[in-house]
Amino acid sequence: DGAASGVRRHGRAGRRRAAVRAALEAVEGDDFMHWLSCACKDDGIASRVRVNGACAVTKARGIEAVRPLAPGEVIFSIPYSLVMETRLALDASEADGRGEAWSSAMAMDILELKRDFDGAGASRRRWLEELPCPAPSTPAMDFNEEELAMIEDERVRAEAIRVRTAHERDVVTYADRLAHIGASADDFREARNVVHSRVFARRDGDCVSKLLVPGVDMVNHSATLANAVVRVVTSPENCQGRAATEEIADVSSSSSAACDVVTEDKYFQLVVDPDGETIDCGDEVLISYGAFPNDPFLMYFGFVPDDNPNDTVILFDDVDELFEFIERDETLAAKALCMDDDAKSRARAVSPSALSCTIDAVDGALIQICDGIIQIPWLDVVRARCRNILTGGRFSTKIAEDVALARSNTLSPNAALALAFRLHKKAILIAPLGQSLAQYEPTA
Repeated sequence: DGAASGVRRHGRAGRRRAAVRAALEAVEGDDFMHWLSCACKDDGIASRVRVNGACAVTKARGIEAVRPLAPGEVIFSIPYSLVMETRLALDASEADGRGEAWSSAMAMDILELKRDFDGAGASRRRWLEELPCPAPSTPAMDFNEEELAMIEDERVRAEAIRVRTAHERDVVTYADRLAHIGASADDFREARNVVHSRVFARRDGDCVSKLLVPGVDMVNHSATLANAVVRVVTSPENCQGRAATEEIADVSSSSSAACDVVTEDKYFQLVVDPDGETIDCGDEVLISYGAFPNDPFLMYFGFVPDDNPNDTVILFDDVDELFEFIERDETLAAKALCMDDDAKSRARAVSPSALSCTIDAVDGALIQICDGIIQIPWLDVVRARCRNILTGGRFSTKIAEDVALARSNTLSPNAALALAFRLHKKAILIAPLGQSLAQYEPTA
């Protein structure tokens, strides 16, 4: 994106280029739908949906309806033979049995298939050509140190460094295979970003399947506007899977009891939400990738949702930190009626893990501990903690400064993502204080 003056100076040329790009994407999208129809043996796919380079809701490349689609209607069914899969034992770590990260192994497979269109990659060629290039930018793979610091979240930063370190190790591991097909380390990084941004997980008995499903992987996410689901079927009458709201990017159970793979009559179906409304012509088809906070969306998918009611801020790492915070705050300590060791033990039994809040809800365990054990109004504790996080040194900027920076259009795409991430966290922290980000927007 250029500066405002550049947009004015080259406005007509820019519009012409955008029109040409949109026309090319429309042709490519039609070509992809033709391939998908042939691969799925379903000539009706193109009469139901198409690829749009800039969908109305997400402003991104996605799938939209070309006619009204009724609740429960199958948009398309992808045969399992087209799916790319990596299977791991449930107790496996990030690395598979060979010591390489599963996402690196799948990324390497993609690169090799893309360089063998006359052989193993032939059946998936059109889909492989459709994979995004460049792939979505992620903190681990693409952020520089300054952009990573702008996130202002030590947990996310630590995870990004861990993933980056693992990736650098895998570049060495796969060096010979990359050289054999003439692929670079940058190609490998791009392929791994593609995998992370498009894969979802599904539990089959004692195994977890990491899956890339052509067509389904082009459907964008919305937590609040999702109008479709993904299900796994072994026949039209027997649904074995669960909704994509529970499957994508998460580990969910299914009725499958073993790790053996059945591909003959197994399909991944994209279906209009049976409990939802008709998807009108021109509407974007959306699924929910899962009820996650913004952290994994930024880390692995390369975007920050605007409409995520599940975004979370951890208020206390554990019960010990909660008690220490109350003890240090004179006002709270004066209100607390029960802070002895027995109270702390009972509190640990209620919640052995972190205590958090979303923009409109507080962890029930935190409420129970405050009201029922410590005997202090939980809202007093939450408000005090939110103020403490906002002003205690985690954030280097004020909300008004962030809002102004976001509106300035001077940031790199990565820096803009980092800023959006921390602004959403601040929105959660000011909610118990009776504030919202709208109050910080400049008035006309």
